[in-house]
Amino acid sequence: SPLDLGFTTLPNRVLMGSMHIGLEEAERGFERMAAFYAERARGGVGLMVTGGIAPSERACSFPGGAKMTTEAEAEQHREITSAVHA
Repeated sequence: SPLDLGFTTLPNRVLMGSMHIGLEEAERGFERMAAFYAERARGGVGLMVTGGIAPSERACSFPGGAKMTTEAEAEQHREITSAVHA
């Protein structure tokens, strides 16, 4: 059944939890992650939590690990968001 979160309503209560899929730093990683998450969205999951992306340099799992701290880094994630919501 739908779940009203106040700011949005999920179509169902199926959640895909956060996981590091190993593509975050790979060549064409964001393109490949977009395809990975889009496939799961087509399956009907209500909410997906992406993983493997640190919110700061200090929080990176390893030096040079993927992070989202700048507009340019956020722009990379739009490819995933667009694919999931297509």
